[in-house]
Amino acid sequence: MYRVIIVEDEPEIARVTKSCVEKYPEFQVKAIFSNGQESLNYIWLNPVDLIILDLFMPQMNGKEFLYRLRKENLFADVIVVTADSESESIREVLPFGVVDYLLKPFSADRFSEALERFIQRRRIVNTIGGLDQQAIDAAFSNPAEADAAERRRQLADKGLRAEDYERLRSILAGRPEESFPLDQLAEWMGLSKVTVRRHLNEMIKAREAVSGVETALGGQPVMRYRLRRGETP
Repeated sequence: MYRVIIVEDEPEIARVTKSCVEKYPEFQVKAIFSNGQESLNYIWLNPVDLIILDLFMPQMNGKEFLYRLRKENLFADVIVVTADSESESIREVLPFGVVDYLLKPFSADRFSEALERFIQRRRIVNTIGGLDQQAIDAAFSNPAEADAAERRRQLADKGLRAEDYERLRSILAGRPEESFPLDQLAEWMGLSKVTVRRHLNEMIKAREAVSGVETALGGQPVMRYRLRRGETP
């Protein structure tokens, strides 16, 4: 569960933001503050994963808050929400670890995208062991690329190659109305039947492919595989 605080002096915006955040089961809003000093006092005593921060606030504005946050070595990701679209303001906050910058009034879809980016980035950087360049790039990129990096990691953990997975998927996608026996797919892939079956099982778990038993010549039942309808690239 990711611990979130909202630093926003407009009560209605704070309420809507809290509602949007808590649509995701991964997040819990721990507190809402109307100024930066109160939120700093809280963070000194309580660990926080994500701060949703308005730049214009009384007592301590968002820019000063970010400066104090990093000066005190208080580590949390920050999503800025503000009506300030000046390039100078953006340049001023980027060195302080801001992971996204949303202009008010922002859409629900754009806010959801910011949260998705945070989730994917955290999943990647919390992976045990080293990261390859693609995974690192995905941590700083969009959710679709992060999803692909996560898929590569999951396959690698099971001893499977993402390249073989995508090649098998392309074969099925090339003739989406047909289904194929394991023997034929293994021959086309140039891999063992055991390896191809493992990839197919992962594809079925991901709801990208389906399997079914058909009767071959001689009355022998044969398992055949095809891409799930509507899943062609």
